[in-house]
Amino acid sequence: MPQSRREQIIRNVITRCQAAISPTAVLRQPTIAIPREQTPVLLVAVLSDAPLTRSNDRIEHELVLRILAHARDPTDGYAVADDLLCKVHLALLADTTLGGLALSLAEMEADYQTEDADVEAIAIPALYRITYRTLVSDISQGG
Repeated sequence: MPQSRREQIIRNVITRCQAAISPTAVLRQPTIAIPREQTPVLLVAVLSDAPLTRSNDRIEHELVLRILAHARDPTDGYAVADDLLCKVHLALLADTTLGGLALSLAEMEADYQTEDADVEAIAIPALYRITYRTLVSDISQGG
């Protein structure tokens, strides 16, 4: 069964993140709260995937991923979460084509927040814009 180019890219990003921060877990769009004992953890979520331009039989897309470093540390949760993001950023920007799957990968804005439910819970997100191309008739093929 073929995978869409979008799915190939997401899986590639997750693999790169896992390699960069092992043995810390990387979860894709979890639907339940992260238990205290599972932190630190890195969460990867798709924010959007939009077609940008069409040229002949190809279409260019913009995929936005949110990568969230989640940590609970009584000493310095910000340092733990920031360290995860630094390692992931380095791994992702080492090859902005993600092994030829994408045209480009660029960092976007990030905001820092403390989770209201837990004074020690820190969540630092980073957003990445990935531009890729597919065939109009087949989203599993690069264009």
